[in-house]
Amino acid sequence: MVGDYKSRTPAVSTHPRPVVRDTQIMTEVKVSGKGSNNDTPSEVVPGVEDVTVSSHLSHSGTDKAIVAAIDFGTTYSGYAYTFRNEYEKSAGAREIFINRWTRNSGANMSAKAPTTALFDTAMNFHSFGYEAEEKYAELIQQKQHQDWHCFRRFKMKLHDRMTLKRKLKIADESGRKFSAKKVYTESIRYLRKKVLTSIKATNQKKDKDAIHWVLTIPAIWTEPAKQFMREVAIEAGIPTSDLRIALEPEAAAVYCRSLPAGTLVGSRDRGVTDAFQPGGCYMIVDMGGGTVDTTVHEVAEDGRLMEVRQASGGPWGGTSVDDTFYEFIVGKFGKEFIDKFRIERAADWIMLTTEFEAQKRKLSCDKSSKISIQIPSRLIAESKLKENQLSDGKIVIDNDALENFFRPSTEDIVTHIRSVLSEVSKIDLILLVGGFATSNYVIQIITNAFPEKRVLVPLQAEVAVLFGAVLFGFEPLTICARVCRHTYGIDSFERFREGDHRLDYKVMVDDLPHCDNIFNIIVANGERLSSSETRAHAYSSTHRGDHRRHTTMVVPVFASTDPTPRYTTEDSCVELGCIRVEPPTDGWPPEVHYCIEMFFGHTEFDLLVKDDVTGQIYQSHFDFLK
Repeated sequence: MVGDYKSRTPAVSTHPRPVVRDTQIMTEVKVSGKGSNNDTPSEVVPGVEDVTVSSHLSHSGTDKAIVAAIDFGTTYSGYAYTFRNEYEKSAGAREIFINRWTRNSGANMSAKAPTTALFDTAMNFHSFGYEAEEKYAELIQQKQHQDWHCFRRFKMKLHDRMTLKRKLKIADESGRKFSAKKVYTESIRYLRKKVLTSIKATNQKKDKDAIHWVLTIPAIWTEPAKQFMREVAIEAGIPTSDLRIALEPEAAAVYCRSLPAGTLVGSRDRGVTDAFQPGGCYMIVDMGGGTVDTTVHEVAEDGRLMEVRQASGGPWGGTSVDDTFYEFIVGKFGKEFIDKFRIERAADWIMLTTEFEAQKRKLSCDKSSKISIQIPSRLIAESKLKENQLSDGKIVIDNDALENFFRPSTEDIVTHIRSVLSEVSKIDLILLVGGFATSNYVIQIITNAFPEKRVLVPLQAEVAVLFGAVLFGFEPLTICARVCRHTYGIDSFERFREGDHRLDYKVMVDDLPHCDNIFNIIVANGERLSSSETRAHAYSSTHRGDHRRHTTMVVPVFASTDPTPRYTTEDSCVELGCIRVEPPTDGWPPEVHYCIEMFFGHTEFDLLVKDDVTGQIYQSHFDFLK
């Protein structure tokens, strides 16, 4: 009995080496004994086929002289870098270099710039960050903006997508849609060039080939989103061999554990320091502009970090507060007026939202406190707002009203943390990082919700991910185990068993009855895998006939939220992408016996396909983009 994976391709393909849709082209799963490549294929029973676990020691730290990290955020983005000689110093003496961004006015110096990209009338890249925002506001003032293209907060377009197209379109501020890849690529290219300019200015290593790059993404993003960002970075000029994807809460964890003793508030408490010792367990809550990610780590005996529970979270970041503020302003001035004002008076609108960004951080749990938002004079003059509704040109918002701005996101965050704690009761410490963690109100809400836990915020919490990503480039094996967020497997055939399989899935393969749509599980949801662990499955395929000797094998890969899905047609399942295996130069032999080794313990999936008989390694890769 055999199990076979199916090649799914369009009936007509324009690929230079098309995959022919032919039910006779199949790959047979063979159940082999350990260490043997010559066992006879036997019946495949779901969940009990032989899966070998081997050790793979790639993905170790870089030998490059420089590590540069790009933190591409929903609302703000930035970069940081350091040199090997700095990294090798003690934590207290080590220096990580970061850019300081300012507006043309010279005010509001910050570690990050707004994630805003501006393109001209021909969709050529013009500027990024504060420069893009100010130029677009200037164009609006001059009524020359109609044919320009401004993109803001576009990172969230990749959030929560189990399937993703390479040709994804995103809308500019005027609602016109353009290639997402171009917008992302030019933004990353801009940041890459800024890094190179900064490094050159230090008069140290100037060779761009001496740099190892790290790009951060939310831990809750899917494999298609990770691949999209890798392809974007490559198009932006970063060599794929010099690029590592870092998960944001993991990078924050690396940063927090590197801090010198005594630099965490309350870190003199033995219960806090014990959380970073072998056996300690803590939760990282990365609260950015768009998403909130949580991950739980336990410290292994060798001091490295093991993920205890799969990363999770949701779209509960700081931008949700900004959205509520928009609704508040609409309530004061009217939606039609504000929507027109945002477009025609962009500079004034940016001034207003910047003012709110600064003032909202002053919210406290003191019910008697208030904040005042300076309203642009043009907004007052052009609106019908009455003078008695203002105080010296400001709108005064009392504490209760401002709390309502935060309530939807803080309630979701607290509910999620409580859910995680119910599953992992041994958590000793909750660490809050990210831009949203700079809000004293948010910190207090979470602290009050969990009085039995220690809730801490590290120094420079808003750049914890960025600084940690630089360190992660030197020490990626700090995270030694990760937990799978989904069940992953291959769409396959299985010898049909009467009374067991669905009758409507019965098909004939090589004149034998088989069951179609079998979910051949490789790794299960919630399963913990070490960073050096592989899952190896043995297969065979037939390529009789000249038309099949040079065919690319396409193996459909599925994901499911169910730990034990049986069929790929179940509601919990989605076709994530595929494995593509290219034929050798001289074409496939009539029958091929090979092994697919898959690595699920890294920040990205990886694989190796090799011939069981000759040891030849075939060119192969995961492809998760449509």
